[in-house]
Amino acid sequence: MFSRAIRSTPLPSPFRPPTSIAKYNGETKPELWLADFRLACQLEGARGDDQAIIRQLPLFLSDTARKWLEELPADQIHDWVDLVRVFEGNFKGTYIRPGNSWDLSKCKQKSGETLREYARRFSKQRTELPHIPDHDIILAFVFGTTSRDLVRELGQNRPQTVDEVMDVVANYTAGEEAVGAFFSYEGRKGKPPADEDEGPSQGPKKNKKKKKTHPF
Repeated sequence: MFSRAIRSTPLPSPFRPPTSIAKYNGETKPELWLADFRLACQLEGARGDDQAIIRQLPLFLSDTARKWLEELPADQIHDWVDLVRVFEGNFKGTYIRPGNSWDLSKCKQKSGETLREYARRFSKQRTELPHIPDHDIILAFVFGTTSRDLVRELGQNRPQTVDEVMDVVANYTAGEEAVGAFFSYEGRKGKPPADEDEGPSQGPKKNKKKKKTHPF
């Protein structure tokens, strides 16, 4: 896999293997991880010595990634440029890419889910999807909610940013919950109490006169 020059390169002194870098498992962007790995090794004493850094690479790979590296043909990697080309070429299809506005548009309000619950779930998913323009986020939220009154409210206010949208949503949900709580209380207040001892009232009983019957 590595050239003879890399395999025979002595480690600089002093040098300590970095402890701040996680082993690569193929789930992060390969060129970004390599850049972090290179910088971490330089900070530990391998400054300007790419061959020594490359020699340390197998120690910072997960089992599957290390197996891939060890199965490469001999003398495949001679310098840092070779390493980036081979490493990125293999792992560019395996790392988990961040979501986009299409993924956010799949966040829909569920049946039985309150508007507050939906807004909280939507906001949580939005924070996991960086670099999405406010315009796309607003559209995703509007098309995702089932509240027509809220959509009408947003249409009247015409918010331009996500923060403005969430302010409208917060005020709307607070008002909606207050109205629901008020009418629920009024309903309980106006209900006549049941007589627990005597059971439901049947009203005064009328004494019915018995009809006299005449025998035949």
